[in-house]
Amino acid sequence: MALVSTHKANLLGPSLVLAPERYDPRRSVETSEGSVLLGEVISLARRTVSPSSDLAQYLVLDTSDAREGVVIGRKLPTTSIGSAKKSAQPGDVIISRLRPYLRQVAYVDNGILNLSEATLVCSTEFYVLRPRDERSIAFLVPFLLSDQVQEVLAASQEGGHHPRFSDSTLLGLPIPKKLLDNREPASAAIETAVTCYRECEAMIDGHVTCSPRLVR
Repeated sequence: MALVSTHKANLLGPSLVLAPERYDPRRSVETSEGSVLLGEVISLARRTVSPSSDLAQYLVLDTSDAREGVVIGRKLPTTSIGSAKKSAQPGDVIISRLRPYLRQVAYVDNGILNLSEATLVCSTEFYVLRPRDERSIAFLVPFLLSDQVQEVLAASQEGGHHPRFSDSTLLGLPIPKKLLDNREPASAAIETAVTCYRECEAMIDGHVTCSPRLVR
Protein backbone atom coordinates (compact mmCIF):
# COMPACT_ATOMS: atom_id res chain seq x y z
CA MET A 1 0.00 0.00 0.00
CA ALA A 2 1.39 3.41 -0.96
CA LEU A 3 2.26 5.91 1.75
CA VAL A 4 0.51 9.27 1.53
CA SER A 5 1.66 12.42 3.31
CA THR A 6 0.25 15.93 2.88
CA HIS A 7 1.91 19.23 3.82
CA LYS A 8 0.84 22.84 3.50
CA ALA A 9 3.07 25.03 1.34
CA ASN A 10 3.96 27.24 4.32
CA LEU A 11 5.42 24.19 6.08
CA LEU A 12 7.84 23.30 3.31
CA GLY A 13 10.57 25.50 4.78
CA PRO A 14 12.62 28.28 3.20
CA SER A 15 14.03 26.05 0.45
CA LEU A 16 10.53 25.01 -0.73
CA VAL A 17 11.77 21.52 -1.57
CA LEU A 18 9.06 19.73 -3.52
CA ALA A 19 10.74 16.32 -3.73
CA PRO A 20 8.18 13.83 -2.34
CA GLU A 21 10.86 11.78 -0.57
CA ARG A 22 11.60 14.79 1.66
CA TYR A 23 8.24 14.26 3.36
CA ASP A 24 8.25 10.49 3.62
CA PRO A 25 6.82 9.71 7.10
CA ARG A 26 9.32 6.86 7.48
CA ARG A 27 12.11 9.45 7.79
CA SER A 28 11.18 10.33 11.35
CA VAL A 29 11.85 8.26 14.44
CA GLU A 30 9.58 8.55 17.43
CA THR A 31 11.57 9.82 20.39
CA SER A 32 11.14 8.20 23.77
CA GLU A 33 11.59 9.68 27.22
CA GLY A 34 15.27 10.14 28.04
CA SER A 35 16.46 9.70 24.47
CA VAL A 36 19.26 11.94 23.20
CA LEU A 37 19.86 13.05 19.63
CA LEU A 38 22.95 11.62 17.96
CA GLY A 39 24.23 15.15 17.33
CA GLU A 40 24.50 15.69 21.08
CA VAL A 41 26.85 12.71 21.46
CA ILE A 42 29.07 13.13 18.39
CA SER A 43 30.30 15.80 16.05
CA LEU A 44 30.96 15.31 12.35
CA ALA A 45 34.65 15.61 11.47
CA ARG A 46 34.79 17.62 8.26
CA ARG A 47 38.50 18.34 7.73
CA THR A 48 39.66 17.27 4.30
CA VAL A 49 43.05 16.37 2.87
CA SER A 50 43.83 17.45 -0.70
CA PRO A 51 46.14 15.68 -3.16
CA SER A 52 49.72 16.91 -2.99
CA SER A 53 53.17 16.06 -4.31
CA ASP A 54 54.91 15.83 -0.93
CA LEU A 55 55.09 11.98 -1.04
CA ALA A 56 53.27 11.70 2.29
CA GLN A 57 51.93 8.25 3.19
CA TYR A 58 48.16 7.81 3.32
CA LEU A 59 45.97 4.89 4.29
CA VAL A 60 42.79 5.38 2.27
CA LEU A 61 39.42 3.89 3.24
CA ASP A 62 36.90 3.65 0.42
CA THR A 63 33.21 2.94 0.96
CA SER A 64 33.74 -0.70 0.00
CA ASP A 65 36.21 -1.05 2.90
CA ALA A 66 33.53 -0.64 5.58
CA ARG A 67 30.88 -3.27 6.15
CA GLU A 68 28.75 -4.52 9.02
CA GLY A 69 30.67 -2.63 11.69
CA VAL A 70 34.30 -3.26 10.73
CA VAL A 71 36.91 -2.03 8.27
CA ILE A 72 37.54 -5.07 6.10
CA GLY A 73 40.70 -6.03 4.24
CA ARG A 74 44.31 -5.11 4.88
CA LYS A 75 45.07 -1.86 3.11
CA LEU A 76 48.55 -0.69 2.24
CA PRO A 77 49.69 2.94 2.46
CA THR A 78 49.99 4.98 -0.70
CA THR A 79 51.54 8.31 -1.64
CA SER A 80 48.78 9.13 -4.11
CA ILE A 81 45.22 9.94 -3.09
CA GLY A 82 43.99 11.32 -6.41
CA SER A 83 41.17 13.42 -4.95
CA ALA A 84 40.19 15.16 -1.72
CA LYS A 85 39.59 12.84 1.24
CA LYS A 86 38.21 13.26 4.73
CA SER A 87 40.55 12.98 7.68
CA ALA A 88 39.80 10.11 10.07
CA GLN A 89 41.37 8.65 13.19
CA PRO A 90 41.06 5.61 15.45
CA GLY A 91 38.03 5.93 17.68
CA ASP A 92 35.84 7.39 14.94
CA VAL A 93 32.78 5.67 13.51
CA ILE A 94 32.27 6.03 9.76
CA ILE A 95 29.06 5.57 7.81
CA SER A 96 28.56 5.98 4.08
CA ARG A 97 25.84 8.45 3.07
CA LEU A 98 25.51 6.64 -0.28
CA ARG A 99 23.45 3.44 -0.68
CA PRO A 100 22.77 2.78 3.03
CA TYR A 101 21.37 -0.67 2.18
CA LEU A 102 25.00 -1.80 1.78
CA ARG A 103 25.42 -1.24 5.55
CA GLN A 104 28.79 0.48 5.14
CA VAL A 105 29.29 1.31 8.79
CA ALA A 106 32.54 0.70 10.70
CA TYR A 107 34.33 1.42 13.95
CA VAL A 108 37.79 2.76 13.12
CA ASP A 109 40.26 0.78 15.24
CA ASN A 110 44.01 1.14 15.73
CA GLY A 111 44.55 -2.24 14.09
CA ILE A 112 43.89 -1.01 10.57
CA LEU A 113 47.04 1.11 10.66
CA ASN A 114 49.09 -2.06 11.36
CA LEU A 115 51.94 -0.08 12.99
CA SER A 116 52.03 2.20 9.97
CA GLU A 117 52.69 5.91 10.44
CA ALA A 118 50.51 6.75 7.45
CA THR A 119 47.82 9.42 7.72
CA LEU A 120 44.36 7.87 7.83
CA VAL A 121 41.88 9.32 5.33
CA CYS A 122 38.59 8.16 3.86
CA SER A 123 36.19 8.80 1.01
CA THR A 124 34.16 12.01 1.18
CA GLU A 125 31.08 9.79 0.87
CA PHE A 126 31.62 8.89 4.53
CA TYR A 127 30.27 10.83 7.45
CA VAL A 128 33.01 10.70 10.09
CA LEU A 129 31.50 10.55 13.58
CA ARG A 130 33.78 11.68 16.38
CA PRO A 131 33.01 11.62 20.12
CA ARG A 132 32.39 14.96 21.83
CA ASP A 133 34.25 13.74 24.93
CA GLU A 134 36.78 11.06 25.85
CA ARG A 135 34.24 8.21 25.93
CA SER A 136 34.11 5.60 23.18
CA ILE A 137 31.34 5.77 20.58
CA ALA A 138 31.77 2.17 19.43
CA PHE A 139 28.31 1.49 20.90
CA LEU A 140 26.85 3.45 17.97
CA VAL A 141 27.79 0.74 15.46
CA PRO A 142 24.93 -1.68 16.28
CA PHE A 143 22.60 1.31 16.67
CA LEU A 144 23.37 2.55 13.15
CA LEU A 145 22.99 -0.98 11.77
CA SER A 146 19.65 -1.57 13.52
CA ASP A 147 16.55 -2.15 11.38
CA GLN A 148 14.83 1.02 12.60
CA VAL A 149 17.74 3.32 11.79
CA GLN A 150 18.42 1.60 8.47
CA GLU A 151 14.79 2.14 7.46
CA VAL A 152 15.06 5.85 8.28
CA LEU A 153 18.29 6.23 6.29
CA ALA A 154 16.82 4.37 3.31
CA ALA A 155 13.71 6.57 3.31
CA SER A 156 15.84 9.72 3.66
CA GLN A 157 17.82 9.30 0.44
CA GLU A 158 17.48 12.20 -1.98
CA GLY A 159 18.91 12.82 -5.41
CA GLY A 160 18.67 11.34 -8.86
CA HIS A 161 21.69 9.40 -10.04
CA HIS A 162 23.30 8.66 -6.65
CA PRO A 163 20.79 9.31 -3.84
CA ARG A 164 22.23 10.10 -0.43
CA PHE A 165 20.91 10.92 3.03
CA SER A 166 21.79 14.23 4.66
CA ASP A 167 23.82 14.98 7.77
CA SER A 168 20.72 16.53 9.37
CA THR A 169 18.97 13.16 9.11
CA LEU A 170 21.93 11.45 10.75
CA LEU A 171 22.40 13.99 13.55
CA GLY A 172 18.67 13.97 14.30
CA LEU A 173 18.52 10.24 15.09
CA PRO A 174 17.34 9.72 18.69
CA ILE A 175 19.47 7.34 20.75
CA PRO A 176 17.30 5.39 23.23
CA LYS A 177 17.99 5.95 26.93
CA LYS A 178 18.48 2.21 27.45
CA LEU A 179 21.37 2.21 24.98
CA LEU A 180 22.90 5.34 26.50
CA ASP A 181 22.75 3.81 29.98
CA ASN A 182 24.60 0.76 28.60
CA ARG A 183 27.10 2.84 26.63
CA GLU A 184 30.38 1.75 28.26
CA PRO A 185 29.87 -2.04 28.27
CA ALA A 186 28.33 -1.91 24.79
CA SER A 187 31.32 0.03 23.45
CA ALA A 188 33.74 -2.36 25.12
CA ALA A 189 31.97 -5.34 23.54
CA ILE A 190 32.16 -3.82 20.06
CA GLU A 191 35.84 -2.91 20.49
CA THR A 192 36.59 -6.48 21.60
CA ALA A 193 34.71 -7.90 18.63
CA VAL A 194 36.66 -5.68 16.21
CA THR A 195 39.94 -6.70 17.85
CA CYS A 196 38.99 -10.38 17.42
CA TYR A 197 38.22 -9.74 13.76
CA ARG A 198 41.62 -8.10 13.30
CA GLU A 199 43.35 -11.07 15.01
CA CYS A 200 41.55 -13.53 12.71
CA GLU A 201 42.55 -11.41 9.73
CA ALA A 202 46.21 -11.54 10.81
CA MET A 203 46.10 -15.31 11.39
CA ILE A 204 44.70 -15.97 7.92
CA ASP A 205 47.22 -13.58 6.38
CA GLY A 206 50.00 -15.43 8.20
CA HIS A 207 48.93 -18.77 6.74
CA VAL A 208 48.70 -17.29 3.26
CA THR A 209 52.22 -15.89 3.60
CA CYS A 210 53.57 -19.27 4.72
CA SER A 211 51.81 -21.28 2.03
CA PRO A 212 54.20 -23.11 -0.35
CA ARG A 213 54.47 -21.90 -3.91
CA LEU A 214 52.71 -23.97 -6.52
CA VAL A 215 55.07 -25.84 -8.85
CA ARG A 216 54.10 -25.65 -12.49
